[in-house]
Amino acid sequence: MFEETKKGFDWFSLIVGVLFIIAGIASFTRPDKTLHFLAIVAGIAFIFRGIYELWFRQRIGRILGESSGWLIFSAILDIILGIIFLFQPSFGVLFIAIIFAIWFILDSITELISAKFFKEFHRGYYWFIVILAILSLVLGVILLFSPLLSAITVVWLVSIFLIVFGIMKLIQAF
Repeated sequence: MFEETKKGFDWFSLIVGVLFIIAGIASFTRPDKTLHFLAIVAGIAFIFRGIYELWFRQRIGRILGESSGWLIFSAILDIILGIIFLFQPSFGVLFIAIIFAIWFILDSITELISAKFFKEFHRGYYWFIVILAILSLVLGVILLFSPLLSAITVVWLVSIFLIVFGIMKLIQAF
């Protein structure tokens, strides 16, 4: 009924897994370098996004015959931020830390607002969501007023992701 297919050893997954685990461990041991690397990657992403927005705005103008000043403004802002991130990674690190904290706060508020939908179905689950959302909100405020802690949290999350992804690739290799 079930055919057992035997696959060969996957060297590529092994190599990728080992590299990701090494990157994760290096990220844990060198959080400063990790943050600067993340700022540079974010800077490059901002520049590409800005270029894409300019291209997209041109296409909209050509297809619809309308111009969008907002897209031009957004594109220029993205490109400027990208350049700042590339040449001033410290600013990029601070920006990432603050954005991470704000994201945490906004996500917690969203959870608090959406918790009311669970109140009718299961009160225990409702209170569980409310308590976790309030704890997350408090943590988000702490992160907002402590950018260093926020930045370190970002590094931990990236490091853990790299290691877990690396372990998954190692398992996939066999």
